[in-house]
Amino acid sequence: MLNRHSVPRRSTLALASLVALASPSVLHAAPTPPDAPVSAAPGHFWGDTVVVPGSRDLAAEIEPKAVRQGVLFINFDGANIMMGGDFSQNDSSMIFGQEFAPHGGSEAEKTAIVDAVKVDFELYDVVIVDERPSTGDYTMAVTSPTNPLGGGVLGIAPLDCNDGMPNNVVFAFHGAGDGYSPSGAAGTISHEAGHSYGLEHVDDPPDVMNPANSGGDPTFRDNCTALVDPMVVCGAAHELHCEGGTTQNSHKELLEIFGSSIPDVMAPVVSITAPGDNAYFEAGASFRIDVTATDDDEVRSVQLFEGDAALMTSTMAPFGWDVVDIPEGIYEFTVTATDRVGNVGTSELITVYIGIDPPEDAGTTGDTDGGLGQDGDGGGCGCTQPAGSPVAGLGLVLLGLLRRRRGLASAHDAVRSA
Repeated sequence: MLNRHSVPRRSTLALASLVALASPSVLHAAPTPPDAPVSAAPGHFWGDTVVVPGSRDLAAEIEPKAVRQGVLFINFDGANIMMGGDFSQNDSSMIFGQEFAPHGGSEAEKTAIVDAVKVDFELYDVVIVDERPSTGDYTMAVTSPTNPLGGGVLGIAPLDCNDGMPNNVVFAFHGAGDGYSPSGAAGTISHEAGHSYGLEHVDDPPDVMNPANSGGDPTFRDNCTALVDPMVVCGAAHELHCEGGTTQNSHKELLEIFGSSIPDVMAPVVSITAPGDNAYFEAGASFRIDVTATDDDEVRSVQLFEGDAALMTSTMAPFGWDVVDIPEGIYEFTVTATDRVGNVGTSELITVYIGIDPPEDAGTTGDTDGGLGQDGDGGGCGCTQPAGSPVAGLGLVLLGLLRRRRGLASAHDAVRSA
């Protein structure tokens, strides 16, 4: 599946055999470069995408991956690329198997290209280098005037959902004297690298991943924008940040993979807002545990504890759980909140007295009339969530906790026996 609006017929034929097994994304340009250097000529088209083997995730349930540092190696020195699976360390590509000439530009020109790519990725923990790393994973951008596709095609790359194969090889067909400024060449490199990280084309001219450059200085935009192609490839990855998976937040997806260039050392701030500390309820009462959690980036999950026992986790605000028909006892609740990079914040502990009077010197706060209303005979407890909640079935967990107070070894054992 290729965008043919500015690709010569010979390029389309050359790529047709790759559709089933590769996933090249073609970055198009006009057949001839502009007379004067420009960042990228407005109206030049960036092509459609197909899939890297094993990367199609339309029906997948993708869990957020651990944040890791990315490395983008801009190879100006030429390479003898072998046909095979993408593996940058061995100069192996799923798209080409041939020799690519060096870029041929001056050191100043190459430095300017590198600096422009750094600007595109400056918000993310992605290191941009022009010397091959000796160890570790890296994406390689072969930047060479050798253009096997010809006819104004500026670049090609695999579309790798969620950067599942972190050693991709992408191609930017630029060389000395081609009429493109350093920022124009950098735009090709950044666009094709974006495809290798799982970004598809969006209908948003200021976004690096827009299929037609409209001039200016595009960035990886922080908004959910409609994808250009109705045949969405990396829908599950997009859905982590944009409901439905048919739009894409380029900025958030890069943060998901690589994290911020500014280290996030701030833990979320979390608190239990209801019931209050030392709250009293009659045995068999029902009430709600309400939680607020904030972070300078994003709260990924909130987890409820009673004592040391982890009970339930919520991944969607508003955070909280309904407690139903709670038996007599003294309960000590805390909540933790975790952000995107794993920083954990913990709330103050609150004590809730059920059918047992608080100590005389304890300040009593919260409802004392049963909150959600009396229910049952005090012989068990259920926790409920609104329909469709990501923590459905939590009633069993808290029921297990309360049974544990009556002699079971652990909440987990109680759940299994419930």
